[in-house]
Amino acid sequence: MRYEIIRGEDDKYAIFDENRRMITLDWYDSVSSDGLIRGQSIYYIARKDGKEAIFDVYGHQISEWFDRINPNGLISGKSDYYIAKKNGKQAIFDISGKRITKWFNRVFSYGLVRGESDYFIACKGSKCAVYYKDGKRVSDDIPSKHIKGGIYRATFNENIGIVEIKMFGCKPITIEFSPIYPFKEEIIDYTKLLNI
Repeated sequence: MRYEIIRGEDDKYAIFDENRRMITLDWYDSVSSDGLIRGQSIYYIARKDGKEAIFDVYGHQISEWFDRINPNGLISGKSDYYIAKKNGKQAIFDISGKRITKWFNRVFSYGLVRGESDYFIACKGSKCAVYYKDGKRVSDDIPSKHIKGGIYRATFNENIGIVEIKMFGCKPITIEFSPIYPFKEEIIDYTKLLNI
């Protein structure tokens, strides 16, 4: 099904489906074209009174109202995670609305949020580091001077514990981290006998 954003007479916006049924529960100051409108997922971001929240095509509010929500991850259909900003800090939340990380000065969407790995990069003050999805820090500090110009690509190799970071106007750097492997119980089928 196709969806489109319609502007009302009072300069408010709503999403309608191809049958002209209103999908949003209300009219908003703005509605992002990321996600539902672009066919990336069933989610979209609506803005009202200077705050943003995530909704789904069925009218359920997925997140609380935040200062800003990054469209990478859940909205773009890449993972069940998203980054939200509140009071100048950022954190990662899951699809249920649960905050899964501490609040940081900055969180990058590469890795966990984009569905690329179980790791992410976040900064507190002038120090950045690699973190596992449960919030455990797994690398030494990365001085923010190495990434203050912005990261345009970070590639995680979980098997050997490195992330290659490419920045604007700088040579790529490689950061080592300690991979975490969750315990996986091996299931053995004893009903099948070895044929010797």
